[in-house]
Amino acid sequence: METIILSLLLFATLTTADLVLVNVDWDVVLRTLNTTPALQVVVNPLLMRDSPTHDALYANLRALGADYVRFVPWLPYPALGVAELEPPSGDKLCGFRSTDNGDVPLLLSCAGFGSIASVDFASFGTPGGYCGSLKYGSCHAKNSLQVVQKACLGQVNCTLSSSVAFFGGDPCYGTAKNLAVQVTCSQPGNHTYWDFSLLDPLMEDFMSAAQDNHSVIINFSTPPQWLYQTPDRVPYPDDPHLVDWGYEQGSNLVDPTAETFGAYYGRLVAWYTQGGFTDEYGVFHESGHRYNISVWECLNELEHGMSAPFYTQLYDSMVRHIKAAAPQGAAKMKFMGGALSGDSDDFWSYFLNMKNHEPGTAPPDYISFHYYASCSARGDPDTYSQFFDGVDGIVPAVASTVALRDAISPGTRIDMDELGVILPDDNDPRYTADDPGFPPVYWNAAAAMYAYLFARLSMVGVDILGESQFVGYPLIPDYPPSANLAPQFPSVSMTNWTTGAGTARYWLLKLLLDELEVGDAMANTTVTGGQPEPQNPFCGSIVNLQDLTLECVGGGVIDKIVYASYGTSTGSCPDWQIGSCNAANSTAIVESFCLGRAQCSVPADTVHFGDPCYGTVKYLDVVAHCSSGGGYQPVSPTVHAQAFAAKDGTRKLLVINKRNQQSDVTMAGAAGGVLLYVDETT
Repeated sequence: METIILSLLLFATLTTADLVLVNVDWDVVLRTLNTTPALQVVVNPLLMRDSPTHDALYANLRALGADYVRFVPWLPYPALGVAELEPPSGDKLCGFRSTDNGDVPLLLSCAGFGSIASVDFASFGTPGGYCGSLKYGSCHAKNSLQVVQKACLGQVNCTLSSSVAFFGGDPCYGTAKNLAVQVTCSQPGNHTYWDFSLLDPLMEDFMSAAQDNHSVIINFSTPPQWLYQTPDRVPYPDDPHLVDWGYEQGSNLVDPTAETFGAYYGRLVAWYTQGGFTDEYGVFHESGHRYNISVWECLNELEHGMSAPFYTQLYDSMVRHIKAAAPQGAAKMKFMGGALSGDSDDFWSYFLNMKNHEPGTAPPDYISFHYYASCSARGDPDTYSQFFDGVDGIVPAVASTVALRDAISPGTRIDMDELGVILPDDNDPRYTADDPGFPPVYWNAAAAMYAYLFARLSMVGVDILGESQFVGYPLIPDYPPSANLAPQFPSVSMTNWTTGAGTARYWLLKLLLDELEVGDAMANTTVTGGQPEPQNPFCGSIVNLQDLTLECVGGGVIDKIVYASYGTSTGSCPDWQIGSCNAANSTAIVESFCLGRAQCSVPADTVHFGDPCYGTVKYLDVVAHCSSGGGYQPVSPTVHAQAFAAKDGTRKLLVINKRNQQSDVTMAGAAGGVLLYVDETT
């Protein structure tokens, strides 16, 4: 039978190589593959139609032909993800602009309601409040009302500038200023602020590229900020290309019943699946959209500090309102809950228990959660092996969640729909499109990590594994039409932010999609060999909550700890330096576990070292010396392999290199076959 080797190689140019032997017992099937590789597309300006990479990106998305592609308009770009940025305001019509976001004109329109009969409030400065209750701030241009009246009274439409020049001077030099205006139209009527002019092109282009006979997961994850209680109106950028990490504020709803919250999402889904919706005042808004949305995912990563009971209340309200407002669109739609930033059996124990839901609510069709690996040094490929150590650390927790799901809600499927690597300081603006702060081989290391996740977690039984994310980027200076495009997690990108072409992460996903399919038999596969070359002194490093093992070979024992830090070392092995986070007792703790021993294991946790920097990911980095011979940090084989047998008898072997070194791989009993690979040149 033909054997296809699906190889993911980190390096292929080193002069020395580990010898690795792969054995496959094709007669022993451990499980049938039921895991689908997928990806997520997070909305950002590079996906807009004015982006120079727009066409290439969507062509590459279409070429993947993936199922369960997750589409996520997200909070850093409110104008690209929120369909009703201001609350309904009755018979008052309001508009807002900010000088910080460039001079984007403010259009006020009484079209359908006569003309502008009065200007009830106008302030260029630091106004506060919401429409209907606006108030002056400490900074106010005294001529604001007169300037707006001159431009707007008697007009059906008027356009205002939020510039100092328009208002004839600066009322508070050096202070960020906003423009707030409230008018009354000559004919009575109620005003809402539904606006899909920026959302629709993104949704249309995504559905055209991704849906073509494939399933999609839609998650408009950011609700309007006005649904939450805040001391004042929360502004947002007028220019949709500008990032805003401060839009999400407040933790308590204005409407504690969550009915207003759920109704917003009901109307949003009706816009895209039902042809339109009826707004808060009974007016129908026609869209013409009748998309078939396979799965609707509710919210993201418990933003706004949600507890399990609060999230469950919102989930139930959203599902109920979506079904009521969009009965045609929701008829075949599945619902996904959670989207947790990490795994949590406590959360799932609550959410999957239907006693905690509204009566009549169906069990969730899917639950979802996320995982991102990292490492201790952004630009050092030798630390990228930590990605795989992190995967090893989460597999037991994921297996526990699968078992919990099986016990409480066996019909619910599991989607880990954000999987990737976020390197340290990823959104630091000093990294640019020309120099992202990591070498090209990083893409292969991150691709290999996803392949490793796929091999390990498909064996556990996770249903969908979504690679994150389709496109990210470092600082892009002089990006038209804005001055700079702020960083958006460049290390998670699957595509080149300059050309739109696929990186190794993209091509790895394409390889899995093309060569493996649900129903393949996963055969018993073992790998032997591949320990590092002994050195003296030698290094060891492990991420928090794992054990660091150090071993001397050749008869020696550990006689000196040259360096030890539990925290965030800088530099690279063997020249680490103490970083801004360091447990002062690091050397003493490591010595107590290791001195005089040929092998030792040190728990990297706060129980033994204390917590030198709460909330920061910590690593235990050690340089040790052996009395004779040399030593190393024992590792699982540098290569991981998993064999698959297709229904037509084709045999396939996924081979993943987990280290910054070349490995010579021999497969016992293999002859002939086809080699498909992703390497450093991809």
